[in-house]
Amino acid sequence: MQTNEQKIRERQANFRQTNAFAMQHGMMLGIWAIGCQACYIIGLSSPLFSNLWLLMLIGIPVVTALLTLRLRKIVGEDVSFPFSRGFVHGILTVMYASVWAAIATFVYMQFFDKGYIFDYFVKAFSTPEMQKLLQESGLEENIRTSTNGMTIIDFIDGLRTFGAANFAAMIIYLYMLSCPFIALISGLVSMRRVKYNTYR
Repeated sequence: MQTNEQKIRERQANFRQTNAFAMQHGMMLGIWAIGCQACYIIGLSSPLFSNLWLLMLIGIPVVTALLTLRLRKIVGEDVSFPFSRGFVHGILTVMYASVWAAIATFVYMQFFDKGYIFDYFVKAFSTPEMQKLLQESGLEENIRTSTNGMTIIDFIDGLRTFGAANFAAMIIYLYMLSCPFIALISGLVSMRRVKYNTYR
């Protein structure tokens, strides 16, 4: 029978192990995320990479779950792996990955983009077909109302001064919003109960 102190030490050791692997797995997921972002940029001018970006984006929860299952395998088949441990590993992995994705975003926006993304969207929203669609849908009027009279083109041009660091922070924020849902999948997929052994 374990004492409370032994249980606390055991949980602390589990968290340290989970965090250590989450750092490694976060780097792997970060590479996946960077590839996903690269496909998005290339996909602006290539339908093939646009489809690949969508697949890689959908694949982020899948990769996270697979990495959590890898941790479960390392822990051992004869050891219980509760939902909470998979959930924590999922959250930490995604958050570490967001740092790598944010760094890549900062480097790209600061040194390589040169306004390419904004030029693309300005051109896309300036076509007569898109202008007609915006007016008919009422989106143009909604944008003017919420931005003090700015058109969508004005809004996009305003983003040019947003700064690379702000875009990097936005990436981290988006990952923070999505990580609980991704971690939920990881926790559910990886949970395992072993009656004849204790969680460690």
